[in-house]
Amino acid sequence: ASTKEITSILGAMEQSTSLNEAALAEKVVVDVGGGYGDFVTALKESIPAVGKCYCLDLPDVIADATATLSTSNNDDDNPTLVAGNMFDPATIPPCDVIFTKHVLCDFSDEDVVQALLSFRKALADSNEGKVVIMDAVLPNGDDLNGRWNAAVSFDVLLMLSGRRGERSRLEWSNLAKKAGFVLDTVLATTAVTVDLAVFSLESS
Repeated sequence: ASTKEITSILGAMEQSTSLNEAALAEKVVVDVGGGYGDFVTALKESIPAVGKCYCLDLPDVIADATATLSTSNNDDDNPTLVAGNMFDPATIPPCDVIFTKHVLCDFSDEDVVQALLSFRKALADSNEGKVVIMDAVLPNGDDLNGRWNAAVSFDVLLMLSGRRGERSRLEWSNLAKKAGFVLDTVLATTAVTVDLAVFSLESS
């Protein structure tokens, strides 16, 4: 994971009432597709009051991470590595907040909705469940007015490299609704490659 991106994400979270230290105190966090746990490790260092932190990824990734990472500092501050699949809610630890960075941009809209439905089940016991999508969020088409936009240029590069690319705020809002979420806000960071789209559970 990019250290610059993580630093920019944590900086944006500090300025947000929904993701700052007060909001995340004692909250259980899962980073889906979190690799070796770089983000949740940095999160715990930045916000020590946050609750249990999990890093979930596919079994082969977690096996490699477990074999590679040092276990000399075996304490509660270290994230718990979990082998799982974002499409299988049974493998996602029950939690209050799910983060996922540069994962959903590689999947179709249909797959994203299925992943969000899976996340919703993992958040079922939380009173204030949230999902935070850490991808570049594009402006809606009408907001561009012919102007150059760095995030749009990044999106084009993603498509040329074979990845599906990023989504606009409107597109994320529509996908959220299909899975029982509401797009609360999009937080800009200092990194062109990542913004924070914050979803909350839709009121019943």
